[in-house]
Amino acid sequence: MSEIETRQDQARSQQQQAVQAAAPVFVRACPGAGKTRVLVERHYLTPPGPRRSGRALLSFTNVAADELRERCSGNRPDLTAYPHYIGTFDSFLWRYLVRPFLPATPPWQHVLSWDQVPAAVVGWRKVPLSVFNFSYDLTTRRTQVTWEKPGTYLTNSKNTKEDYIAWAEQKRDHLWQTRGYMTGHEVRIAALDHVRNTAVTDLLRHRFFEIVVDEAQDCSELDLAILKHLHQAGLPLVIVADTDQGIYEWNDARPQDLQIFTQQLPTHLELNGNWRSSPPVCQLAATLRPVLRSTPDLSVGEHHALDTPVLLLPYGRHGKKFSGHLDVTDASEAFAAFAARNGIGPADCLALAHRNNAIPKARSSPAPRLPKERDAKALAWAAAVFTADEAPPAARSHALQLATAFLSEYWHPQSTGTLAETLAAHDITPSVMRRRAAAFLAQLPPVDATPARSWRAKARAVLKSQLPRPDAQLDAPKMLSLANTDLDKAIRSLIGLPEAGDDEERPATMRSSSIHQAKGSEADAVLIHLPKPQDIRELLEAWADPSTHTESSELLRVYYVAITRARRLVTLAYPYSKHADVVAHLDTLKVDYRVEITAQPPVS
Repeated sequence: MSEIETRQDQARSQQQQAVQAAAPVFVRACPGAGKTRVLVERHYLTPPGPRRSGRALLSFTNVAADELRERCSGNRPDLTAYPHYIGTFDSFLWRYLVRPFLPATPPWQHVLSWDQVPAAVVGWRKVPLSVFNFSYDLTTRRTQVTWEKPGTYLTNSKNTKEDYIAWAEQKRDHLWQTRGYMTGHEVRIAALDHVRNTAVTDLLRHRFFEIVVDEAQDCSELDLAILKHLHQAGLPLVIVADTDQGIYEWNDARPQDLQIFTQQLPTHLELNGNWRSSPPVCQLAATLRPVLRSTPDLSVGEHHALDTPVLLLPYGRHGKKFSGHLDVTDASEAFAAFAARNGIGPADCLALAHRNNAIPKARSSPAPRLPKERDAKALAWAAAVFTADEAPPAARSHALQLATAFLSEYWHPQSTGTLAETLAAHDITPSVMRRRAAAFLAQLPPVDATPARSWRAKARAVLKSQLPRPDAQLDAPKMLSLANTDLDKAIRSLIGLPEAGDDEERPATMRSSSIHQAKGSEADAVLIHLPKPQDIRELLEAWADPSTHTESSELLRVYYVAITRARRLVTLAYPYSKHADVVAHLDTLKVDYRVEITAQPPVS
């Protein structure tokens, strides 16, 4: 048996242990460890046939939950039906620990954000409630309100920051206690209150024989408090996480809190077989971890034999020298060219940065502009964004919200309540509505050079076919207005997309996003942009300090996430002025690298 076969057998053995381990158990899974496969196989061990209790498979995003649901269905549709539950952690709390135990009135509504509630503004300046931070103290059981960046809201205002904070607290309490609106924060507070009741946990213990929490490094302090009570009440928990990827401290998700919690679980397993990344990628990522965990994960996938070094792309000038790459866009194109020479196409390249304003700009067609009115242009925008490969999650989410609004207005034109109230009144769940909205957007005509009047006619026909029930009788939709001056223009031009034919002249471009948005994705080649000398200095100082590592520094965890998105190649782009420092640090770490640089005298 070869060395790689031995390593692959070891990785499969670790996976099988995680599949069969009895709960409660904590599974630390490295990037590319195949944890989704492990969870699916664990679920497949459930005997078929009627059951009184089921398994809850929970994650923190709809995308992750949908993937689990899709992969679990296969030849076992019973695994995605009652008594099992596959969904987000938020929806699980609302469905099983909050809504059943609330009073009959007011009409309770779970909203994603206060931005979904029109009345959630305070003061004469109508400051959105969503700009305030509400934090819950587990000891005092009280919520504290802070406002970190008032910005221009207080300019020439007679009211103080403290006035607005007091009003925000009052408004939030009124919307919650009197109007029945609850964001994820209020849902968690209620869930924690209910889970302290043994009658509630007894019901849950009879309902589920196991609760699996995936991506548990994203658990907030409140989430962990809830899980702690469930564990103490005898609920068998399976906690799956990679604490090195915990990058949501702004949401009170701190890996050290998860480590303290998991110490209560009797069984700890580790998946360190990386089926995604090459050995150089695994080696670079391991240098960010604590010294005791600095051994690279085992590269056991198809790229286990690759030895492509880290690629360095400094740009700009320093002193009397300047790089052959004038700016980050030049560096990005050099990255794409190097990837192409190694058989990696633009679609398999991913450009990342810590902040949105530092993401390398691709020379591609502009993003569509979101119209201000809910008209035909808005629907065209939603269709274009929803079907675009590079659309960020927030844009896709907004496209679904727009499609939901169009459908709701068509189905229930006489409704005067909010969208959430309308859906609840007609017994339509958010998940069902989300699927209907996605199907609607997918059936709309392409947003291309078609004249707007023709596109609108086709879109109206598609909207007319979207009935709430097969036997429903509805009046033809009267929406999708357009200005007369826009009727003969290409529909794509009305939302800022280039004219037909322009796209054909542009070569395919790589994907790009912030590191936080890229969590969960992967690519053959990853470009990480460090835009400022200060960014590089802060990273290198934390990286070089033995007492600072992924267990103690969110900054290092962010770059750990960025590095581990790569399958074959990691590239660093940064100002040329810090090139010597980067090279010196990689030399100290004994990391193999290659420099793509043409140092030339400055142009006068």
